Amino acid sequence: MLAQTYGLARTDRAALPEAVELAGLPSLADELAWVPSHKFRKTTATILDGGGQSARKIADQLGQADTTTTMNAYLGRKVLNPEAARILNEALKAIDDHDRQPSTGPDL
Repeated sequence: MLAQTYGLARTDRAALPEAVELAGLPSLADELAWVPSHKFRKTTATILDGGGQSARKIADQLGQADTTTTMNAYLGRKVLNPEAARILNEALKAIDDHDRQPSTGPDL
């Protein structure tokens, strides 16, 4: 038996089927599987930049030796576009509002 091979105590064996069943259920991470983890680097850099962190500190957080890469690839030019911010906010709020509404049945 596999439980014996791995040295699982008899008292713990009863919980094994439930643990196996739970392990097969989808998680929040599964819902975000379509987002490559590299996409979060830009978000991280943007948040840190907005929080007043220096390019050096942001580069260190991202694991980059050269701040030039950080500045060119991840940090904005500080050009504000209030209209774009408004449009993005409205779009994201609409998505959030839609996700908070109770489901009325399967989406077809």
